[in-house]
Amino acid sequence: MYDLTDYGNMMADQVRMDPYAYALKTAVTPQSVVLDIGTAIGIHALLACKFGARKVYAVEPNDAIDLAWQVAEANGYADRIEFIQDSSTNISLPERADVIVSDLRGVLPLFGEHIPAIVDARHRHLAPNGMLIPQKDTLWVSVVEAPLVYKNMLKSWADPYGFTMEPARQIILNQWQHDDTDLIRVSHLLTEPTNWATLDYRTITDPDVSASIEQTAVRDGTAHGLLVWFDAELLNGIGFSNAPQSVKSAAVYGRGFFPFLKPVHLTAGDTIRLAIQAAHTEDGYTWQWQTQILSHNNPKIILADFKQGS
Repeated sequence: MYDLTDYGNMMADQVRMDPYAYALKTAVTPQSVVLDIGTAIGIHALLACKFGARKVYAVEPNDAIDLAWQVAEANGYADRIEFIQDSSTNISLPERADVIVSDLRGVLPLFGEHIPAIVDARHRHLAPNGMLIPQKDTLWVSVVEAPLVYKNMLKSWADPYGFTMEPARQIILNQWQHDDTDLIRVSHLLTEPTNWATLDYRTITDPDVSASIEQTAVRDGTAHGLLVWFDAELLNGIGFSNAPQSVKSAAVYGRGFFPFLKPVHLTAGDTIRLAIQAAHTEDGYTWQWQTQILSHNNPKIILADFKQGS
C-alpha cells in the first residue's frame, strides 16, 4: 500500500511524468472520454482535463481517492471527473473510454493485477479505435557485478553468535530484490542487455511470461546476479526507461535484482544460459530463474548451475 510520500515521489519523477503528460496531450481531444485506472491522487485525471477531455472516470481502490477529489475541486475540475473507489475490474461505466491511462506497474511491469486489469479494461471499457497509455513495456536483463548489493542482502544473516543462518540465507537468495540504491550502473554489466519479454498491452491476454536466452560475458568480473528493467512506450515515440545505462532513469521504479546462489567469476567469452519465468497467481507473481554458466575455454566445464525461485 502506498502512502502520501510515495504518491508525491511518483508525481515528482519528471522522467516518468513528463512523457505521461505529453502522451495525454497528444491523445486527448475535447470530445475525449478518459478512464484513469489507479488514479491515486489524480494527476493523470487532472492532466486529461487540462488537455480538454470532456469526461474523466478516475478509479482507485485506495483511500487516496478522497484526496484526489479535493485536489480536483481545488483546481476547478471536480465537475468533469467522476471518482470511483474500486478496482476497474469491478466497475461498469455508462460509456466507453476513448483513452485509458494507467501505471499499475510495481518495480517491474509484471506486478499484481496489472496485466489482468489492462486486459479487462481493453475488452470492457475501451471504445473502438481507442488508445491505451501505455501501449507496451519491453523487459531487459543483464548479468551484473554487484558486490555491495549482494553483501547488503545477506548482512543481517552473518551467523550471529556463532549460529548458522544458512536456511535464512537460502530463502533470501531465492527472492528477487528491489534495487533502488543506484549502486548498479552500466559499468557493472557483464553481458550486453537482452530483451527477454515485450508486453504489448494492445494485444496481450496471458499474464504469464517466460523466456530462455543465451548471453556472453563481455569482460572478466564476478557475477552476483541478474538485473532486470524495462523501457516503457506510452504512445509512438513517447516513453521512458528505468535502465541503468539511461542518462536519465525513472527513479521511482528502481530495478529488479535477481541474486545468484553464490558469486561466480566470469571470463570474457563465457556463455550464460538463462531461463526466466514469471507466473501470475492470486497473490501477484511467483518467479523462477535458472542460470547455467559454461567456460568459453571448454564448453563441457559448467562453472555454475543454479535453479532458483520464489
